[in-house]
Amino acid sequence: MPLVGPRSRRFVPLAFVLAATSLAACRDKPQEVSTPVASAASKPVVPPLTYELPGTWPKVAESQISAKRATFKVPRAGADTEDAELTVYFFGTGSQGDADKNFSEWFSQFDGNAAATAARTTLDSPAGKVDTVEVAGTYKVALGPTVGPKKRAAMQMVKDNWRLYGAVVRTKDRGNWFFKLTGPNETVQSAKGSLEASLQAAR
Repeated sequence: MPLVGPRSRRFVPLAFVLAATSLAACRDKPQEVSTPVASAASKPVVPPLTYELPGTWPKVAESQISAKRATFKVPRAGADTEDAELTVYFFGTGSQGDADKNFSEWFSQFDGNAAATAARTTLDSPAGKVDTVEVAGTYKVALGPTVGPKKRAAMQMVKDNWRLYGAVVRTKDRGNWFFKLTGPNETVQSAKGSLEASLQAAR
């Protein structure tokens, strides 16, 4: 005869009690997170070159993945009416980082045989040897993608009395790092000493 009233009891099957207890224990137990296994094909990241530029040269662009790693604005000097620009490039440790190839491309942006007239010097730094090039003249700024074997753009902006001061820091194990300072003649000449000091202290 079933029990009724406030003293009545409901009997729960033992199997259900054990299942509920086991489920509660699983919920209380912290979930294990598997540690991902590093891919054998992954490549180590090349430590960046460390350098310090004047605080008056604001950084206007930066990237950790493209060849153009950083761009700085160099304020105009003297009677110049435009600012100069310093761009830092890193093409990796392969053939794209060849110094002669990149310098040749920079020289081709000037009228005439800039490669033959460019001034060249060598500096020392904690990071490695630094080779510099310097040329002045009429500079052609591409206003679109370069095409053809001579890599010419369909439209160009021509800058007279322009100067390039470029450098490559040849590190021992981090590839070549390039610095390209371009702008009005007087501004680049005024900024060259500060850039040289930064290159000689690069690590």
